[in-house]
Amino acid sequence: MTTANPLLNPTPLVDYDQVMPEHVLPAIEQVIAEHEAGLQRIIEAQEALPTWDDLVLAVDALDARLQGVFYSIVPLMFRDEAWQTQVHACFGLVDVRFKQKLKNARLHALYRRLADSELGVNLDAHRRSTLAQALEEFRQAGALLDDADQDRLVQLEAQIRELEGLFAANIGRSVEHSAIHLTDGQRLGEVPQRLRDEMAQKAKAASLTGWLIACEEAACKAILEHASDRDLRQQVYKAYHTRGWDAEAGHDNEPVLERLAKARHEKARLLGFANHMELSLRTKSAGSVERVHEFLDDLARRVSPMMQRWQAGLRRTASDMGLTDVQPWDLDYLQAMGRRATQALSVERFREFYPLGRVVEALRDLARQLFGLTLNPYEAVGAWDPSVSTFEVVQDHAVIGYLYLDLVERPGKQSGSVFTSYVWNRRIDAEGIYHGAVAIVFSDTSAGLEGAPPLLDPLALRKLFHEFGHALHHLLVRTSNHVLSDVRRFGTDGVEVSGKLLERWACNAAYLASISSHVENGGVLTEAQVQSVLASQETGVRECAENLSRALFDLDLHQAPDDGRTIHERAEASYAKVSRWPMAGFEKPMHAFDYLISGYDAGYYAYLWSDVRAFDLFSRFEREGLLDAAAGRALQEDFFAHGTARSLAESIETFLGRPVSATSYLRGLGLNDTGGE
Repeated sequence: MTTANPLLNPTPLVDYDQVMPEHVLPAIEQVIAEHEAGLQRIIEAQEALPTWDDLVLAVDALDARLQGVFYSIVPLMFRDEAWQTQVHACFGLVDVRFKQKLKNARLHALYRRLADSELGVNLDAHRRSTLAQALEEFRQAGALLDDADQDRLVQLEAQIRELEGLFAANIGRSVEHSAIHLTDGQRLGEVPQRLRDEMAQKAKAASLTGWLIACEEAACKAILEHASDRDLRQQVYKAYHTRGWDAEAGHDNEPVLERLAKARHEKARLLGFANHMELSLRTKSAGSVERVHEFLDDLARRVSPMMQRWQAGLRRTASDMGLTDVQPWDLDYLQAMGRRATQALSVERFREFYPLGRVVEALRDLARQLFGLTLNPYEAVGAWDPSVSTFEVVQDHAVIGYLYLDLVERPGKQSGSVFTSYVWNRRIDAEGIYHGAVAIVFSDTSAGLEGAPPLLDPLALRKLFHEFGHALHHLLVRTSNHVLSDVRRFGTDGVEVSGKLLERWACNAAYLASISSHVENGGVLTEAQVQSVLASQETGVRECAENLSRALFDLDLHQAPDDGRTIHERAEASYAKVSRWPMAGFEKPMHAFDYLISGYDAGYYAYLWSDVRAFDLFSRFEREGLLDAAAGRALQEDFFAHGTARSLAESIETFLGRPVSATSYLRGLGLNDTGGE
């Protein structure tokens, strides 16, 4: 193996200062070739007598290397478009290689023989669980299909990848051409000066005068909440809610989404499942389509009356302002007007108490106090950008892994890039050598203007704490192989619990007050001041209803994609079920529902499902102390440490000492618990 390519060094951390564009594709091609050849050697050597070390752990090592090298190059896509193109091309190659592995009938037969053998039956519970998960993965990949069906499956998977790429490209093209250029600053009305300056900076970068409102969530939200110019609000709302559609350019994601859903449906049927939703739930914590239906329907029954009362209240506010024909682009403005009347502290003032450096220190303190983790700055190798922080993670005097924090927007880094990448999973190889976990947290905190430090508003805090929760889960697993340490195997509804749980600290006024520190003088906020801002930002039932309508749409689409109903008809039905404000005639909300192409297809319900569990888990910290070390260690030992060796439900119930209850979540929304989930 050559070490000339810095992406192929045997250590888990890459010296990104040494990485050039010409290193990327050759590195991926080499590890793919090693993976393919290595599997062939393992199959030939193990056909006589498959064993744990020489089959499972040997395959583990090959999978870990291929995954680790690929995810090590993912951050490079934020350098510029050329790097992004290379990373996307590599993803396609890696995805195909893993799918080919799982369609290998000879390899599947070896796992089956080991699982059924006397040796396999007498393995410990963790190893038996590993084999069971691997065999299920083979099944879902089509290893049991005959040659003709395997060929059709490969065609469908290629079609699905192509349609997902087209869906994303249509969104990107429409966003690129939907920015709104203003030359009259008066139209921005009460938009805070910081946001005006950011829009002016974007205009300057585009060689324009005035202000440029990008078709992005943060900029559009600022206009919809603060601009008194109703025509501007309508213009911005229309641009944002028609992403994925451009009549003049011929981009329309509706037929793309319909074809995508049908291709997924055919794939599921080919694999022996009734529909894509049923296939998807094989790897999720909810267990069955019926259980998801019951959960969503019950929540809709509770939320709908609250939404109707919320709408009535907005109409009264609008009437007081002389506005009788309330439209969707008025909702955020009316709601914000009502909040500002009682808000003791503005969001702009709030941000000054949460400079990014202070918040990162607070996260490090939280990890130390709850879990005994020490996050030591690590500068032995360079990161992919000077703004990225690297930490060596230590627990009980041992290095257990590494954590990167890439938190600030910059040229080339797409707005909305908020996710956690699990680069290397913790494992112990056949020689007993420990390999630590590596995680990367990405967020989109706005860079400070003219050299000022980045400051975080309540939403930015929630995003950062959420992703930090994912990273902690990955780092705190204590299983010993690549499969059981892969928390993604919990499915979206399991993975999101850890992120949603850490969000609860970012939504707690007492905790946020305790970590506040003014960027200039170190002054602090009171709990009452923080609570005032949180209350003004809290969307509560409205946010729940928005997520619920998307989850219902997702469920509907992936259960019956060929029943003749259009995407728009399904969207309207999902809105009506939770009493969301009716759509404007031009709205196309599902044309840019990119969660459907990022792994949350037939799984968007996860955000609500995991919220229930996160609120319940947090209730123990509310009782015992937000920084209680005993509760933190119990969370690791009862929940995080087991990885996927046991079910999520069992781990949560062990930590709580009882089954999950929806009481805390419903109370947080202001709803009555009249029977749990």
